[in-house]
Amino acid sequence: MTVSVCTIARGRERHLCNLINGLAAQSLAPAELIIGAMQEEPFGNLPETPFPIRQVPVPGERIPLAAARNVIAACARGVVLVFLDVDCVPGRDLVRTYADALAAVGSACVMGDTHYLAERDDIAAEGFDALWPALAHPARGFGPVRRRIANPMEFWSLSFALPRETFAQLGGFDPRFEGYGGEDTDFAMTLDAAGIPLVWAPAAAALHQWHAVHIPPLHQLDDIVRNANLFHQKHGRLCMDYWLNQFDAAGFISGMPDGPISIRRRPLPDDLACSLQDGSVRFS
Repeated sequence: MTVSVCTIARGRERHLCNLINGLAAQSLAPAELIIGAMQEEPFGNLPETPFPIRQVPVPGERIPLAAARNVIAACARGVVLVFLDVDCVPGRDLVRTYADALAAVGSACVMGDTHYLAERDDIAAEGFDALWPALAHPARGFGPVRRRIANPMEFWSLSFALPRETFAQLGGFDPRFEGYGGEDTDFAMTLDAAGIPLVWAPAAAALHQWHAVHIPPLHQLDDIVRNANLFHQKHGRLCMDYWLNQFDAAGFISGMPDGPISIRRRPLPDDLACSLQDGSVRFS
């Protein structure tokens, strides 16, 4: 099956180049890479690859994560769509594993495993295999073999694949989710409502490149609250409870645990400075 790899980015040029180098070393090369460029200028000085790279501009003041994925999926030519976040570096067999899994299970959404690098890790110098023992996320303990995941709330969008036809039939992501958070969980609810199984395929391995994180993510407070309320409006429950509970405990929001959520106060510069973590922290 032909595979189109899709990623979206604003800035993060070094991360993007590492992703591209990982794709260039695949045991099964993708047919193409499509980049949704959520910025005014296209990315320049990208690595050479044995497959074409297409950049598609996606405007939007807030980072349009949902809309951008829809735009690049509509441009794709492959039978299979592989979505990779720009800060993910694919293991050598990621594309092949996704293609083989979908050949075996048919119309499904397949989610791969991702380990998180620390700030000091040098991908180019050390290589993927040496770095793979990097920290696994504690919320990703689905086991070492391919299996179905029953709870759609377990879906994360940083690395997944599905047939292009399935994505189109579902209508893609809801573009009303703007900025950070919630669009992936909403998409998983759409998958579940349509009877599309969510499948764990840990051999589709990727490394998540380090970037600074806030705990709690106060710099995303407005986006998270707005998108959590949209999710609540659609599904009668909240998503992103982990972050919302942190905001609530710190006095930034009200409305927990049932929603809708209101912002009680916005973070001050000192709040943001205190929430910013050092290079030893790999995820929020």
